[in-house]
Amino acid sequence: MCESNVYLVEAGMEKLAAKEVASMTPKQNGYVFVDIYGNRYEFDNVEIAYIDFIGHRVVLKKRG
Repeated sequence: MCESNVYLVEAGMEKLAAKEVASMTPKQNGYVFVDIYGNRYEFDNVEIAYIDFIGHRVVLKKRG
């Protein structure tokens, strides 16, 4: 399986925000993630800090 976990940087620390994400779609000012169970996670006013393909991690940070 190639799912990833999504983390949001808060107060300088990466906090788990979504597990076993299978898809990511950009939207105005953010992203929508869908996990393998069909649950949707929407994040507004964020940008990608980095993606670790080997570690299966997507790390988001607040814009500005």
